[in-house]
Amino acid sequence: MPQDVFRITTAGSVDDGKSTLIARLLLDTHSIPEDQLDATLGANADPSKIADLLDGLESEKEQGITIDVAHRYFDSDTRRYHLSDSPGHEQYTRNMATASAAADAVVLVIDSSAGIKPQTIRHLDIAHRLGIKQFLVVANKIDLVGYSRKTFEALREDVTALFEPYDKASWDLIPASGTLGDGVVRAGRNMRWYQGPTLLQALDALQPVVTEDAATTLSLQLVQRQGPRKRRYFASVLSGSVSEGDSLTVIPGNTQATVTHLHTQGRPSSQAHVGEQVSFEVSEDRDIERGSLLSTGSNITISHEWNANLIWLESQSGITGRPYLLRCANQQTRVTITKAHLEDASHNKMGETHSLETNNSYQATLSAQSDIAMAPFEIFPALGRFVLINPETGHTAAVGTVNYSLRRSENVHPHSFAVNRGDREGLMGGKGQVLWFTGLSGSGKSTIADQLSQRLQKLGRMHTILDGDSLRTGLTRDLGFTEADRVENIRRTAEVAKLMAEAGLVVLVCLISPYRQDRNNARDIIGADRFSEIHVATDLAVCEDRDPKGLYAKARSGAIPNFTGINAPYEEPLEPALVLDGAGSLEDSVSQGLSLITN
Repeated sequence: MPQDVFRITTAGSVDDGKSTLIARLLLDTHSIPEDQLDATLGANADPSKIADLLDGLESEKEQGITIDVAHRYFDSDTRRYHLSDSPGHEQYTRNMATASAAADAVVLVIDSSAGIKPQTIRHLDIAHRLGIKQFLVVANKIDLVGYSRKTFEALREDVTALFEPYDKASWDLIPASGTLGDGVVRAGRNMRWYQGPTLLQALDALQPVVTEDAATTLSLQLVQRQGPRKRRYFASVLSGSVSEGDSLTVIPGNTQATVTHLHTQGRPSSQAHVGEQVSFEVSEDRDIERGSLLSTGSNITISHEWNANLIWLESQSGITGRPYLLRCANQQTRVTITKAHLEDASHNKMGETHSLETNNSYQATLSAQSDIAMAPFEIFPALGRFVLINPETGHTAAVGTVNYSLRRSENVHPHSFAVNRGDREGLMGGKGQVLWFTGLSGSGKSTIADQLSQRLQKLGRMHTILDGDSLRTGLTRDLGFTEADRVENIRRTAEVAKLMAEAGLVVLVCLISPYRQDRNNARDIIGADRFSEIHVATDLAVCEDRDPKGLYAKARSGAIPNFTGINAPYEEPLEPALVLDGAGSLEDSVSQGLSLITN
Protein backbone atom coordinates (compact mmCIF):
# COMPACT_ATOMS: atom_id res chain seq x y z
CA MET A 1 0.00 0.00 0.00
CA PRO A 2 1.35 3.50 -0.83
CA GLN A 3 2.79 5.48 2.05
CA ASP A 4 0.98 8.70 1.11
CA VAL A 5 -2.11 9.67 3.10
CA PHE A 6 -4.97 11.25 1.15
CA ARG A 7 -6.80 13.90 3.21
CA ILE A 8 -10.51 14.52 2.81
CA THR A 9 -13.07 16.52 4.74
CA THR A 10 -16.85 16.56 4.65
CA ALA A 11 -18.85 19.72 4.03
CA GLY A 12 -22.50 20.65 3.73
CA SER A 13 -25.42 21.81 5.81
CA VAL A 14 -26.56 20.51 9.18
CA ASP A 15 -28.83 17.44 9.09
CA ASP A 16 -27.72 16.42 5.60
CA GLY A 17 -26.22 13.25 7.08
CA LYS A 18 -22.48 13.85 6.87
CA SER A 19 -21.63 11.98 10.07
CA THR A 20 -23.88 9.06 9.20
CA LEU A 21 -22.35 8.82 5.73
CA ILE A 22 -18.79 8.83 7.07
CA ALA A 23 -19.66 6.38 9.84
CA ARG A 24 -21.06 4.04 7.19
CA LEU A 25 -17.84 4.43 5.20
CA LEU A 26 -15.82 3.47 8.29
CA LEU A 27 -18.11 0.57 9.16
CA ASP A 28 -18.05 -0.95 5.70
CA THR A 29 -14.27 -0.61 5.36
CA HIS A 30 -13.90 -2.33 8.77
CA SER A 31 -12.10 0.72 10.17
CA ILE A 32 -13.79 0.89 13.58
CA PRO A 33 -12.39 -1.21 16.45
CA GLU A 34 -14.85 -3.81 17.72
CA ASP A 35 -14.74 -2.55 21.30
CA GLN A 36 -15.72 0.97 20.18
CA LEU A 37 -18.42 -0.48 17.95
CA ASP A 38 -19.92 -2.53 20.77
CA ALA A 39 -19.68 0.30 23.30
CA THR A 40 -21.35 2.81 20.98
CA LEU A 41 -23.99 0.79 19.16
CA GLY A 42 -24.39 -2.37 21.24
CA ALA A 43 -25.13 -5.82 19.97
CA ASN A 44 -28.20 -4.80 17.92
CA ALA A 45 -26.83 -1.87 15.97
CA ASP A 46 -29.44 0.67 14.88
CA PRO A 47 -28.34 2.03 11.46
CA SER A 48 -29.89 5.41 12.25
CA LYS A 49 -27.52 5.78 15.25
CA ILE A 50 -24.19 5.06 13.57
CA ALA A 51 -23.29 8.78 13.53
CA ASP A 52 -22.63 8.40 17.28
CA LEU A 53 -19.42 6.66 16.26
CA LEU A 54 -18.06 10.08 15.25
CA ASP A 55 -19.86 12.47 17.59
CA GLY A 56 -17.60 12.22 20.62
CA LEU A 57 -18.75 15.21 22.67
CA GLU A 58 -21.68 14.73 25.03
CA SER A 59 -23.36 17.87 23.69
CA GLU A 60 -23.08 16.40 20.19
CA LYS A 61 -24.77 13.15 21.21
CA GLU A 62 -27.51 14.98 23.08
CA GLN A 63 -28.32 17.28 20.14
CA GLY A 64 -27.59 14.79 17.38
CA ILE A 65 -25.25 17.22 15.62
CA THR A 66 -21.50 17.56 15.06
CA ILE A 67 -19.80 20.49 16.84
CA ASP A 68 -16.14 19.56 16.92
CA VAL A 69 -14.22 18.15 13.96
CA ALA A 70 -13.96 14.35 14.15
CA HIS A 71 -10.74 12.89 12.70
CA ARG A 72 -10.47 9.29 11.54
CA TYR A 73 -8.22 7.10 9.39
CA PHE A 74 -9.38 4.31 7.10
CA ASP A 75 -7.89 2.19 4.31
CA SER A 76 -9.16 1.21 0.90
CA ASP A 77 -7.47 -1.45 -1.20
CA THR A 78 -5.21 1.19 -2.75
CA ARG A 79 -4.34 3.78 -0.08
CA ARG A 80 -4.87 5.24 3.37
CA TYR A 81 -7.24 8.15 4.07
CA HIS A 82 -7.41 10.78 6.77
CA LEU A 83 -10.92 12.18 6.98
CA SER A 84 -12.32 15.11 8.95
CA ASP A 85 -16.04 15.21 9.65
CA SER A 86 -16.76 18.91 10.09
CA PRO A 87 -19.94 20.52 11.47
CA GLY A 88 -22.71 21.95 9.31
CA HIS A 89 -24.12 24.64 11.60
CA GLU A 90 -23.39 28.21 10.53
CA GLN A 91 -21.89 29.11 13.92
CA TYR A 92 -19.31 26.32 13.48
CA THR A 93 -18.20 27.37 10.00
CA ARG A 94 -14.69 28.05 11.31
CA ASN A 95 -14.35 24.34 12.24
CA MET A 96 -15.19 23.37 8.67
CA ALA A 97 -12.78 25.95 7.22
CA THR A 98 -9.96 24.82 9.49
CA ALA A 99 -10.51 21.20 8.48
CA SER A 100 -10.65 22.12 4.78
CA ALA A 101 -7.39 24.05 4.94
CA ALA A 102 -5.38 20.82 5.01
CA ALA A 103 -7.56 18.69 2.69
CA ASP A 104 -6.79 17.26 -0.75
CA ALA A 105 -10.48 16.96 -1.57
CA VAL A 106 -13.93 17.68 -0.13
CA VAL A 107 -16.94 15.38 0.10
CA LEU A 108 -19.86 17.79 -0.22
CA VAL A 109 -22.98 16.15 1.20
CA ILE A 110 -26.50 17.12 0.12
CA ASP A 111 -29.79 15.74 1.44
CA SER A 112 -31.54 14.35 -1.64
CA SER A 113 -34.93 15.13 -0.14
CA ALA A 114 -34.06 18.75 0.69
CA GLY A 115 -31.64 19.85 -2.02
CA ILE A 116 -28.99 22.56 -1.87
CA LYS A 117 -29.03 24.79 1.22
CA PRO A 118 -27.26 28.09 2.03
CA GLN A 119 -24.54 26.31 4.03
CA THR A 120 -23.91 23.98 1.08
CA ILE A 121 -23.12 27.02 -1.04
CA ARG A 122 -21.04 28.66 1.68
CA HIS A 123 -18.97 25.54 2.38
CA LEU A 124 -18.25 25.07 -1.33
CA ASP A 125 -17.12 28.69 -1.65
CA ILE A 126 -14.85 28.47 1.42
CA ALA A 127 -13.27 25.21 0.27
CA HIS A 128 -12.64 26.60 -3.21
CA ARG A 129 -11.11 29.80 -1.82
CA LEU A 130 -8.79 27.64 0.26
CA GLY A 131 -7.50 26.10 -2.94
CA ILE A 132 -9.41 22.82 -3.04
CA LYS A 133 -10.20 21.81 -6.61
CA GLN A 134 -11.50 18.23 -6.21
CA PHE A 135 -15.06 17.64 -4.97
CA LEU A 136 -17.24 14.59 -4.62
CA VAL A 137 -20.87 15.61 -4.21
CA VAL A 138 -22.96 12.96 -2.48
CA ALA A 139 -26.72 12.91 -2.97
CA ASN A 140 -27.24 11.41 0.48
CA LYS A 141 -30.46 10.01 1.93
CA ILE A 142 -31.42 8.78 -1.54
CA ASP A 143 -33.51 6.15 0.26
CA LEU A 144 -35.83 8.89 1.57
CA VAL A 145 -36.90 9.69 -2.02
CA GLY A 146 -37.37 6.03 -2.92
CA TYR A 147 -34.05 5.82 -4.78
CA SER A 148 -35.65 8.04 -7.42
CA ARG A 149 -33.59 8.50 -10.58
CA LYS A 150 -35.72 11.53 -11.50
CA THR A 151 -34.88 13.26 -8.19
CA PHE A 152 -31.20 12.45 -8.69
CA GLU A 153 -31.11 13.91 -12.19
CA ALA A 154 -32.91 17.06 -11.04
CA LEU A 155 -30.32 17.43 -8.29
CA ARG A 156 -27.56 16.99 -10.88
CA GLU A 157 -28.88 20.04 -12.74
CA ASP A 158 -28.82 22.06 -9.53
CA VAL A 159 -25.28 20.93 -8.72
CA THR A 160 -24.12 21.79 -12.24
CA ALA A 161 -25.42 25.32 -11.73
CA LEU A 162 -23.83 25.43 -8.26
CA PHE A 163 -20.36 24.73 -9.68
CA GLU A 164 -20.71 27.06 -12.66
CA PRO A 165 -18.70 29.91 -11.06
CA TYR A 166 -15.90 27.50 -10.12
CA ASP A 167 -14.50 26.58 -13.52
CA LYS A 168 -11.24 25.19 -12.07
CA ALA A 169 -13.05 22.71 -9.82
CA SER A 170 -13.73 19.10 -10.81
CA TRP A 171 -16.71 17.26 -9.35
CA ASP A 172 -18.84 14.16 -9.58
CA LEU A 173 -22.29 13.39 -8.15
CA ILE A 174 -22.89 10.08 -6.37
CA PRO A 175 -26.22 8.81 -4.99
CA ALA A 176 -25.92 7.15 -1.58
CA SER A 177 -27.68 6.19 1.62
CA GLY A 178 -25.47 6.65 4.66
CA THR A 179 -28.02 4.89 6.84
CA LEU A 180 -28.45 1.75 4.72
CA GLY A 181 -25.11 1.74 2.91
CA ASP A 182 -26.18 1.90 -0.74
CA GLY A 183 -23.58 3.64 -2.90
CA VAL A 184 -21.04 4.16 -0.10
CA VAL A 185 -18.70 1.15 -0.29
CA ARG A 186 -20.98 -1.27 -2.11
CA ALA A 187 -23.41 -0.42 -4.90
CA GLY A 188 -26.39 -2.23 -3.34
CA ARG A 189 -29.48 -3.46 -5.18
CA ASN A 190 -31.71 -0.42 -5.05
CA MET A 191 -30.07 1.78 -7.72
CA ARG A 192 -29.58 -0.43 -10.75
CA TRP A 193 -30.17 2.65 -12.92
CA TYR A 194 -26.93 4.19 -11.60
CA GLN A 195 -23.82 2.95 -13.40
CA GLY A 196 -21.24 5.25 -11.79
CA PRO A 197 -18.76 4.61 -8.98
CA THR A 198 -19.53 4.22 -5.29
CA LEU A 199 -18.21 6.88 -2.95
CA LEU A 200 -15.16 4.75 -2.07
CA GLN A 201 -14.41 4.03 -5.74
CA ALA A 202 -14.67 7.73 -6.54
CA LEU A 203 -12.33 8.57 -3.67
CA ASP A 204 -9.76 6.06 -4.96
CA ALA A 205 -9.91 7.74 -8.38
CA LEU A 206 -8.97 11.16 -6.99
CA GLN A 207 -5.38 12.30 -7.43
CA PRO A 208 -3.25 13.72 -4.61
CA VAL A 209 -2.44 17.41 -4.85
CA VAL A 210 1.00 17.64 -6.43
CA THR A 211 3.19 20.48 -5.24
CA GLU A 212 4.81 22.31 -8.14
CA ASP A 213 8.01 22.47 -6.12
CA ALA A 214 8.91 18.79 -5.83
CA ALA A 215 12.00 19.62 -3.83
CA THR A 216 12.42 18.20 -0.35
CA THR A 217 11.00 20.32 2.47
CA LEU A 218 10.77 19.30 6.13
CA SER A 219 8.86 21.31 8.75
CA LEU A 220 10.28 20.93 12.25
CA GLN A 221 7.80 20.11 15.02
CA LEU A 222 9.98 19.26 18.02
CA VAL A 223 13.59 19.39 19.14
CA GLN A 224 14.58 16.69 21.63
CA ARG A 225 17.77 17.56 23.48
CA GLN A 226 19.67 14.37 24.29
CA GLY A 227 22.84 15.89 25.72
CA PRO A 228 25.03 19.00 25.69
CA ARG A 229 25.62 18.84 21.92
CA LYS A 230 23.23 16.15 20.74
CA ARG A 231 19.72 16.79 19.46
CA ARG A 232 17.07 14.74 17.70
CA TYR A 233 14.61 16.49 15.42
CA PHE A 234 11.00 15.52 14.69
CA ALA A 235 9.45 16.84 11.48
CA SER A 236 6.80 16.47 8.78
CA VAL A 237 7.78 15.90 5.17
CA LEU A 238 5.90 18.68 3.37
CA SER A 239 7.18 17.89 -0.12
CA GLY A 240 9.53 15.57 -1.95
CA SER A 241 11.41 12.85 -0.12
CA VAL A 242 14.32 12.79 2.32
CA SER A 243 17.09 10.22 2.48
CA GLU A 244 19.88 9.40 4.85
CA GLY A 245 22.85 11.63 4.01
CA ASP A 246 20.83 14.39 2.26
CA SER A 247 22.22 17.92 2.62
CA LEU A 248 19.39 20.40 3.28
CA THR A 249 19.30 24.18 3.76
CA VAL A 250 18.13 25.34 7.19
CA ILE A 251 15.55 28.16 7.00
CA PRO A 252 16.00 30.66 8.56
CA GLY A 253 19.77 30.85 8.71
CA ASN A 254 20.64 29.59 5.23
CA THR A 255 23.11 27.02 6.58
CA GLN A 256 23.56 23.43 5.43
CA ALA A 257 22.68 20.39 7.53
CA THR A 258 23.26 16.72 6.69
CA VAL A 259 20.54 14.23 7.68
CA THR A 260 21.70 11.25 9.74
CA HIS A 261 20.00 8.49 11.79
CA LEU A 262 16.72 8.88 9.89
CA HIS A 263 13.66 7.16 11.43
CA THR A 264 10.07 6.71 10.25
CA GLN A 265 7.35 5.15 12.39
CA GLY A 266 9.94 4.75 15.16
CA ARG A 267 12.24 2.54 13.08
CA PRO A 268 15.46 3.26 11.14
CA SER A 269 14.77 4.12 7.52
CA SER A 270 16.83 5.02 4.49
CA GLN A 271 14.13 7.26 2.98
CA ALA A 272 10.84 9.02 3.82
CA HIS A 273 8.22 10.54 1.54
CA VAL A 274 5.80 13.45 1.50
CA GLY A 275 3.16 13.20 4.25
CA GLU A 276 5.29 11.07 6.56
CA GLN A 277 6.47 11.98 10.05
CA VAL A 278 10.20 11.54 10.59
CA SER A 279 12.87 11.96 13.23
CA PHE A 280 16.55 12.46 12.52
CA GLU A 281 19.84 13.98 13.63
CA VAL A 282 22.24 16.22 11.72
CA SER A 283 25.98 15.77 11.54
CA GLU A 284 26.74 19.49 11.94
CA ASP A 285 26.24 21.64 15.04
CA ARG A 286 23.33 23.84 13.89
CA ASP A 287 20.88 26.16 15.62
CA ILE A 288 17.59 24.58 14.50
CA GLU A 289 14.39 25.31 16.42
CA ARG A 290 10.70 24.37 16.21
CA GLY A 291 9.15 25.97 13.12
CA SER A 292 12.38 25.87 11.13
CA LEU A 293 12.39 24.37 7.64
CA LEU A 294 15.00 22.14 6.04
CA SER A 295 14.71 22.27 2.27
CA THR A 296 16.31 21.98 -1.14
CA GLY A 297 13.62 24.18 -2.68
CA SER A 298 13.92 27.60 -4.32
CA ASN A 299 10.29 28.77 -4.10
CA ILE A 300 10.37 29.48 -0.36
CA THR A 301 10.53 33.16 0.58
CA ILE A 302 11.47 34.69 3.93
CA SER A 303 9.20 37.66 4.51
CA HIS A 304 7.37 39.66 7.15
CA GLU A 305 4.76 41.18 4.82
CA TRP A 306 2.57 39.56 2.19
CA ASN A 307 -0.69 39.70 0.25
CA ALA A 308 -3.27 37.04 1.05
CA ASN A 309 -6.87 35.97 0.70
CA LEU A 310 -8.63 35.76 4.07
CA ILE A 311 -11.91 34.22 5.19
CA TRP A 312 -12.98 35.75 8.50
CA LEU A 313 -14.55 33.11 10.76
CA GLU A 314 -14.77 34.53 14.27
CA SER A 315 -18.05 36.10 15.44
CA GLN A 316 -16.02 38.99 16.85
CA SER A 317 -15.14 41.45 14.08
CA GLY A 318 -11.55 41.58 12.92
CA ILE A 319 -9.90 44.99 13.06
CA THR A 320 -7.00 46.20 10.94
CA GLY A 321 -4.02 47.03 13.10
CA ARG A 322 -5.01 44.61 15.86
CA PRO A 323 -2.59 41.74 16.62
CA TYR A 324 -3.38 38.08 15.93
CA LEU A 325 -1.39 34.89 16.26
CA LEU A 326 -0.39 33.30 12.95
CA ARG A 327 0.33 29.62 12.44
CA CYS A 328 1.80 28.46 9.15
CA ALA A 329 3.11 24.89 9.01
CA ASN A 330 4.86 24.71 12.43
CA GLN A 331 5.78 28.40 12.47
CA GLN A 332 4.11 30.82 14.86
CA THR A 333 4.34 34.59 15.21
CA ARG A 334 2.21 37.68 15.88
CA VAL A 335 0.78 39.50 12.87
CA THR A 336 -1.46 42.45 12.11
CA ILE A 337 -3.76 43.00 9.17
CA THR A 338 -2.59 46.33 7.76
CA LYS A 339 -5.05 46.58 4.85
CA ALA A 340 -8.19 44.69 3.85
CA HIS A 341 -10.51 44.85 0.84
CA LEU A 342 -13.81 42.99 0.72
CA GLU A 343 -14.09 40.45 -2.11
CA ASP A 344 -17.26 39.51 -3.98
CA ALA A 345 -18.22 35.97 -4.98
CA SER A 346 -16.10 36.25 -8.15
CA HIS A 347 -12.98 37.21 -6.16
CA ASN A 348 -13.14 40.81 -7.36
CA LYS A 349 -11.63 43.32 -4.93
CA MET A 350 -14.16 45.83 -3.62
CA GLY A 351 -13.78 48.80 -1.25
CA GLU A 352 -11.22 48.98 1.56
CA THR A 353 -12.51 48.19 5.04
CA HIS A 354 -11.11 48.37 8.56
CA SER A 355 -13.56 45.82 9.98
CA LEU A 356 -13.68 42.15 8.92
CA GLU A 357 -17.00 40.38 9.46
CA THR A 358 -17.91 36.72 9.95
CA ASN A 359 -17.89 34.49 6.85
CA ASN A 360 -16.82 37.30 4.51
CA SER A 361 -13.81 37.01 2.21
CA TYR A 362 -11.09 39.62 1.90
CA GLN A 363 -7.90 40.38 0.04
CA ALA A 364 -5.52 41.64 2.70
CA THR A 365 -1.99 42.73 3.47
CA LEU A 366 -0.49 41.17 6.60
CA SER A 367 2.57 42.24 8.53
CA ALA A 368 4.39 39.86 10.90
CA GLN A 369 6.38 40.64 14.00
CA SER A 370 9.16 38.38 12.75
CA ASP A 371 10.08 36.86 9.40
CA ILE A 372 8.42 33.61 8.39
CA ALA A 373 9.02 31.19 5.53
CA MET A 374 6.21 31.10 2.99
CA ALA A 375 5.33 30.40 -0.63
CA PRO A 376 2.38 31.25 -2.90
CA PHE A 377 -0.44 28.79 -2.23
CA GLU A 378 -0.72 27.80 -5.90
CA ILE A 379 2.94 26.71 -5.87
CA PHE A 380 3.34 25.19 -2.40
CA PRO A 381 0.03 24.74 -0.47
CA ALA A 382 1.64 23.54 2.76
CA LEU A 383 3.55 26.84 3.10
CA GLY A 384 0.87 28.93 1.43
CA ARG A 385 -1.98 28.47 3.89
CA PHE A 386 -2.24 29.73 7.44
CA VAL A 387 -4.66 30.39 10.27
CA LEU A 388 -5.06 33.48 12.45
CA ILE A 389 -5.89 32.95 16.12
CA ASN A 390 -7.41 35.48 18.49
CA PRO A 391 -4.79 35.64 21.29
CA GLU A 392 -7.45 36.62 23.84
CA THR A 393 -9.88 33.73 23.21
CA GLY A 394 -7.68 31.13 21.53
CA HIS A 395 -10.34 30.75 18.81
CA THR A 396 -9.54 30.49 15.11
CA ALA A 397 -10.26 33.98 13.77
CA ALA A 398 -9.50 33.45 10.08
CA VAL A 399 -7.96 31.13 7.52
CA GLY A 400 -5.92 32.44 4.64
CA THR A 401 -3.82 31.63 1.61
CA VAL A 402 -0.68 33.45 0.48
CA ASN A 403 -0.83 35.19 -2.89
CA TYR A 404 2.65 36.70 -2.92
CA SER A 405 5.32 38.10 -0.64
CA LEU A 406 5.91 41.84 -0.68
CA ARG A 407 9.59 41.06 0.06
CA ARG A 408 10.01 44.30 1.99
CA SER A 409 12.02 42.61 4.74
CA GLU A 410 14.80 42.01 2.20
CA ASN A 411 15.03 45.73 1.49
CA VAL A 412 14.92 47.05 5.06
CA HIS A 413 18.23 47.03 6.94
CA PRO A 414 18.26 49.00 10.23
CA HIS A 415 21.51 50.89 10.71
CA SER A 416 23.69 49.97 13.68
CA PHE A 417 24.51 53.26 15.38
CA ALA A 418 27.61 53.75 17.54
CA VAL A 419 25.65 55.32 20.42
CA ASN A 420 23.33 52.63 21.74
CA ARG A 421 20.35 52.56 24.07
CA GLY A 422 22.51 51.90 27.12
CA ASP A 423 24.61 54.98 26.35
CA ARG A 424 21.51 57.14 26.08
CA GLU A 425 20.07 55.77 29.31
CA GLY A 426 23.32 56.61 31.04
CA LEU A 427 22.98 60.23 29.94
CA MET A 428 19.33 60.33 31.07
CA GLY A 429 20.08 58.89 34.48
CA GLY A 430 18.07 55.68 34.34
CA LYS A 431 16.31 53.01 32.33
CA GLY A 432 13.82 54.20 29.74
CA GLN A 433 10.36 52.83 30.42
CA VAL A 434 6.66 53.38 29.77
CA LEU A 435 3.94 53.72 32.39
CA TRP A 436 0.65 53.13 30.58
CA PHE A 437 -2.32 54.65 32.47
CA THR A 438 -5.65 53.15 31.36
CA GLY A 439 -9.16 53.79 32.63
CA LEU A 440 -12.45 55.51 31.89
CA SER A 441 -12.71 59.13 30.84
CA GLY A 442 -12.56 61.23 33.99
CA SER A 443 -10.96 58.47 36.05
CA GLY A 444 -7.95 60.66 36.89
CA LYS A 445 -5.28 59.27 34.56
CA SER A 446 -3.95 62.66 33.47
CA THR A 447 -4.20 64.13 36.97
CA ILE A 448 -2.09 61.33 38.46
CA ALA A 449 0.40 61.50 35.58
CA ASP A 450 0.70 65.28 36.01
CA GLN A 451 1.53 64.96 39.70
CA LEU A 452 3.96 62.11 38.97
CA SER A 453 5.60 64.32 36.34
CA GLN A 454 6.17 67.03 38.93
CA ARG A 455 7.80 64.54 41.29
CA LEU A 456 10.09 63.30 38.48
CA GLN A 457 10.98 66.88 37.65
CA LYS A 458 12.14 67.48 41.22
CA LEU A 459 14.16 64.28 41.11
CA GLY A 460 15.85 65.42 37.91
CA ARG A 461 14.57 62.45 35.90
CA MET A 462 13.98 63.09 32.20
CA HIS A 463 10.46 62.18 31.18
CA THR A 464 7.49 63.14 29.04
CA ILE A 465 3.70 62.72 28.94
CA LEU A 466 1.70 61.36 25.98
CA ASP A 467 -1.89 62.35 26.70
CA GLY A 468 -4.81 61.21 24.56
CA ASP A 469 -6.33 64.62 23.89
CA SER A 470 -2.96 66.17 23.09
CA LEU A 471 -2.12 63.38 20.64
CA ARG A 472 -5.43 63.85 18.84
CA THR A 473 -4.48 67.42 17.94
CA GLY A 474 -1.45 66.18 16.00
CA LEU A 475 -0.18 62.63 15.63
CA THR A 476 -3.64 61.01 15.55
CA ARG A 477 -5.78 63.94 14.40
CA ASP A 478 -6.94 61.92 11.35
CA LEU A 479 -8.50 59.22 13.56
CA GLY A 480 -12.01 58.99 14.97
CA PHE A 481 -13.40 56.86 17.78
CA THR A 482 -14.48 53.71 15.97
CA GLU A 483 -12.94 50.47 17.18
CA ALA A 484 -10.59 50.39 14.19
CA ASP A 485 -9.47 54.00 14.79
CA ARG A 486 -8.88 53.30 18.49
CA VAL A 487 -6.67 50.37 17.54
CA GLU A 488 -4.59 52.56 15.24
CA ASN A 489 -4.47 55.36 17.84
CA ILE A 490 -2.95 52.99 20.40
CA ARG A 491 -0.53 51.47 17.88
CA ARG A 492 0.86 54.87 16.88
CA THR A 493 1.15 55.98 20.49
CA ALA A 494 2.97 52.76 21.42
CA GLU A 495 5.46 53.17 18.58
CA VAL A 496 6.25 56.75 19.67
CA ALA A 497 6.51 55.72 23.33
CA LYS A 498 8.91 52.93 22.34
CA LEU A 499 11.26 55.38 20.60
CA MET A 500 11.15 57.75 23.57
CA ALA A 501 11.84 54.94 26.05
CA GLU A 502 14.78 53.77 23.92
CA ALA A 503 16.16 57.32 24.24
CA GLY A 504 16.15 56.85 28.03
CA LEU A 505 12.97 58.79 28.85
CA VAL A 506 10.29 57.76 31.32
CA VAL A 507 7.11 57.99 29.24
CA LEU A 508 3.76 58.50 30.97
CA VAL A 509 0.98 57.48 28.56
CA CYS A 510 -2.58 58.52 29.43
CA LEU A 511 -5.09 56.80 27.15
CA ILE A 512 -8.49 55.24 27.83
CA SER A 513 -7.27 52.32 25.64
CA PRO A 514 -10.43 50.29 26.34
CA TYR A 515 -9.51 47.00 24.66
CA ARG A 516 -7.29 44.49 26.42
CA GLN A 517 -5.97 43.09 23.17
CA ASP A 518 -4.74 46.51 22.05
CA ARG A 519 -2.97 47.19 25.34
CA ASN A 520 -1.27 43.82 24.98
CA ASN A 521 -0.18 44.87 21.51
CA ALA A 522 1.29 48.07 22.98
CA ARG A 523 3.20 45.88 25.46
CA ASP A 524 4.57 43.79 22.57
CA ILE A 525 5.63 46.89 20.62
CA ILE A 526 7.34 48.56 23.57
CA GLY A 527 8.72 45.39 25.19
CA ALA A 528 7.39 43.73 28.32
CA ASP A 529 10.50 44.67 30.33
CA ARG A 530 9.84 48.40 29.74
CA PHE A 531 6.04 48.43 29.94
CA SER A 532 3.97 48.85 33.10
CA GLU A 533 0.18 48.82 32.83
CA ILE A 534 -1.57 50.96 35.46
CA HIS A 535 -5.34 50.64 35.83
CA VAL A 536 -6.95 53.79 37.22
CA ALA A 537 -10.05 51.94 38.48
CA THR A 538 -12.45 54.76 39.28
CA ASP A 539 -16.17 53.91 39.47
CA LEU A 540 -18.26 54.97 36.49
CA ALA A 541 -20.57 56.96 38.78
CA VAL A 542 -17.63 59.01 40.04
CA CYS A 543 -16.37 59.61 36.50
CA GLU A 544 -19.83 60.72 35.39
CA ASP A 545 -20.20 63.00 38.40
CA ARG A 546 -16.89 64.66 37.57
CA ASP A 547 -17.51 64.83 33.79
CA PRO A 548 -14.87 67.57 33.35
CA LYS A 549 -15.48 67.87 29.61
CA GLY A 550 -19.25 67.28 29.58
CA LEU A 551 -18.75 64.12 27.52
CA TYR A 552 -20.82 61.72 29.61
CA ALA A 553 -23.87 63.98 29.38
CA LYS A 554 -23.48 64.11 25.59
CA ALA A 555 -23.04 60.33 25.40
CA ARG A 556 -26.15 59.74 27.53
CA SER A 557 -28.13 61.98 25.18
CA GLY A 558 -26.87 60.05 22.16
CA ALA A 559 -24.79 62.93 20.83
CA ILE A 560 -21.52 60.94 21.13
CA PRO A 561 -21.49 57.36 19.77
CA ASN A 562 -18.89 54.77 20.79
CA PHE A 563 -18.22 56.44 24.14
CA THR A 564 -16.38 54.09 26.51
CA GLY A 565 -18.42 53.12 29.57
CA ILE A 566 -21.74 54.27 28.08
CA ASN A 567 -22.24 52.84 24.60
CA ALA A 568 -18.84 51.16 24.08
CA PRO A 569 -17.13 48.57 26.33
CA TYR A 570 -14.11 48.89 28.60
CA GLU A 571 -12.12 45.71 29.25
CA GLU A 572 -10.33 45.88 32.59
CA PRO A 573 -6.69 44.70 32.73
CA LEU A 574 -6.25 41.14 33.98
CA GLU A 575 -2.78 41.52 35.51
CA PRO A 576 -1.90 45.23 35.78
CA ALA A 577 1.30 46.34 37.47
CA LEU A 578 -0.82 48.68 39.61
CA VAL A 579 -4.48 49.31 40.36
CA LEU A 580 -5.09 52.89 41.52
CA ASP A 581 -8.28 54.41 42.88
CA GLY A 582 -8.73 57.70 41.08
CA ALA A 583 -11.09 58.83 43.84
CA GLY A 584 -8.59 58.06 46.59
CA SER A 585 -5.44 59.76 47.82
CA LEU A 586 -3.57 61.45 44.96
CA GLU A 587 -0.34 61.34 46.96
CA ASP A 588 -0.64 57.58 47.48
CA SER A 589 -1.27 57.03 43.77
CA VAL A 590 1.78 59.11 42.82
CA SER A 591 3.99 57.24 45.31
CA GLN A 592 2.87 53.88 43.94
CA GLY A 593 3.53 55.03 40.39
CA LEU A 594 6.96 56.29 41.36
CA SER A 595 7.80 52.87 42.83
CA LEU A 596 7.64 51.35 39.34
CA ILE A 597 10.34 53.63 37.95
CA THR A 598 13.81 52.10 38.10
CA ASN A 599 17.13 53.92 38.04
